[in-house]
Amino acid sequence: MTVPWRIQWRGFLFGAGSVILMGSMLLGCRKADESAPTPEWVVQVGTQKVATATFEADWIQRQSQQERPVPAGDVIGALVSDWQAYQAAGPMGLLEDPELQKAIRRVVAGKVRENLAKSLSKPSSDVPIGPMEIETVYRSQPQRWQRPPAWNIAWLVASVSPKAEPARRAAVRERLEGYRREIQAGADPKATFAILCSNHSDDTATRYLRGELGWLQREQLVGRMGESVAEEAILLSSTNRLSAVLESPTRMVLLLHLGHRPVQMRPLDEVAPQIRSEMGKQREEELQRALAQELNRRVPVQTNLAVLARLKAPAVPTTTPSAPSPMPRP
Repeated sequence: MTVPWRIQWRGFLFGAGSVILMGSMLLGCRKADESAPTPEWVVQVGTQKVATATFEADWIQRQSQQERPVPAGDVIGALVSDWQAYQAAGPMGLLEDPELQKAIRRVVAGKVRENLAKSLSKPSSDVPIGPMEIETVYRSQPQRWQRPPAWNIAWLVASVSPKAEPARRAAVRERLEGYRREIQAGADPKATFAILCSNHSDDTATRYLRGELGWLQREQLVGRMGESVAEEAILLSSTNRLSAVLESPTRMVLLLHLGHRPVQMRPLDEVAPQIRSEMGKQREEELQRALAQELNRRVPVQTNLAVLARLKAPAVPTTTPSAPSPMPRP
């Protein structure tokens, strides 16, 4: 008695809502053990007998997706239609289609990688990354989590043209010198500075924010103020809060020191998500390396370098920018 071929796995669509059993097409059907009993089957399509277990699995899957009862006839009808189309594909030459072969390879390759990954995964890789592991990484790499020093500076800005006459620049300087004397004479320098900013500063971004720039690191100060002014801002302190009148080609400024934050360790709670993400990626990379080694062990690879060197790289497609819309006529 001839033992029927076993159905191995299922995959592609060959019609609306039809799932085709594809395993035997690529890997070849595997004969059952001659001593094993003939598996029970529900329907035979051509030479293929659909096992009861396969039919029941399809029935359960379809029922789980629908609220109304699914008749057994509907499931048989779908299986018959799928298998008829599948067995007709060979004589039609569709199984040799390069795109279909590539799609099959990808499905099978994904299943192989999934199975190998399960066998290669370390027991610890499935365990969630715990707080103790994260803290260990945090303590072992203190320099990574250092917050650079920062300064909280307020400024009062008077714009001046680079082409301004010396008398004009002198007048602007004298005006800021007057503001400086007023701030120094006030009982609350910060409050006086804030009032003068709201009334006279030319920096619209900070004029109504008491002139405050917020906490900025050195490079941020340089980007906002320029090198020479930023260096003066860094030299200010709680005992020497107010700068002299500082000049640049386009403005003159007064700076008020509001605070300095030295180098600090970022709190663990702040960096824990980053550490957890990096540890997860490290686990995944280790698994991918192990998977590549296992595939190389099972299936050796040889590259024809002479042919590869002769091949020309495909042309990179160029995108042509769309023409601008015509200006509407008045």
